[in-house]
Amino acid sequence: MKTITSGRRPLFLGALALTFAIVAVALAESGVRLAYHGKTVSHDIRMIDGHAYVPLSDMARAVGGRAVKDADGFTIQTDVSDPTLPVGGANQVNGKRGTLGQMLNVGKWRFEAIGVDRAGTYESRYLPEVRTFEPVGTNEELVIVRCRIKNAQTVQMAAMLSSVHPHNTALADDQGQSYAPLGFDKHTGSTDESPMMLPGAQTDFAAIFSVPKGTKLKDLVFSLQNAYEDTPDGGTDVRISLGR
Repeated sequence: MKTITSGRRPLFLGALALTFAIVAVALAESGVRLAYHGKTVSHDIRMIDGHAYVPLSDMARAVGGRAVKDADGFTIQTDVSDPTLPVGGANQVNGKRGTLGQMLNVGKWRFEAIGVDRAGTYESRYLPEVRTFEPVGTNEELVIVRCRIKNAQTVQMAAMLSSVHPHNTALADDQGQSYAPLGFDKHTGSTDESPMMLPGAQTDFAAIFSVPKGTKLKDLVFSLQNAYEDTPDGGTDVRISLGR
């Protein structure tokens, strides 16, 4: 370690000085945040030699995983079958309200409304036998809400995806009107339920609604229920803001 003498008091340079320099830089960056998909994932940002650094653990959590030490260094694990990992990625929200593209965590289930389409007719993509959905009347159109649901339970389970027993599942418009689902396009021919899902597994589906043409959509209310133990009045309702 070098010693530089200034007057009577020596100045020690080396690892200790470098530590103080890093701390000083880190303090200078207080209040700065790192956002990922609009969500704050770290406030611990440090500028070193003009480069921004954040803890690996923060970055791992941002992508829905964790940093694990291995023989070659570190690995970010994002295996949703591991119950110790968060499910849903960086856009996961704990609660019953969200927006398009957010994965809502409500305990038993994770639910995401991926996107919304409008069409005169819709040909199924998931059903074992292709089916064409049409609006109820000539002055109506279809609204197709593309969704994803994940089983966050420790046992195999199916969710209720039923137009016969929809519970509170409905589209709401900006005038306070609501519309029950016309049907579901899903990976099963069952009338009322999704396919069975192992713990951590997910399935994509489409919820199909018939609404008056030009309807301004406000929210999707979706009832997350175990089939059939939460039927008819159990489960958890989530509300997705559509803003369309």
